[in-house]
Amino acid sequence: MGEEMSDANIEETLIQLIQDVKPSLRDVEIHPADSIPDRLGLDSLDLLQLSRRIRRKLEKPFDLDEWTEGLPEHHGSVQSIIDLLTSDGPAD
Repeated sequence: MGEEMSDANIEETLIQLIQDVKPSLRDVEIHPADSIPDRLGLDSLDLLQLSRRIRRKLEKPFDLDEWTEGLPEHHGSVQSIIDLLTSDGPAD
C-alpha cells in the first residue's frame, strides 16, 4: 500500500495539479485561502479536469458535486479541497 501523504504534501501536490490544469498559473503564488473559481479563474471544465487529476494523482476520492454544493460556505478555496481530501469522511 502507498504511504499516507501529509497535509503539506497534499497542498503542494494540489497546487501543482491546479497549475497543470491552468498553465497560466505556473508563475502565480497560490495560497490555501485562494478561491479556485474566483481568484484562480478555473471554470467548470477546469474543475472537472482537476477532480480527475486529484483522484488519479493523490489516489483519494474527491466528489466534485459535494465540493460544489459547499461553495457558499467555503467559497471554493484551495483549503476546502485539502480539507475534503484529509477528512475521514462523514461521521456515522
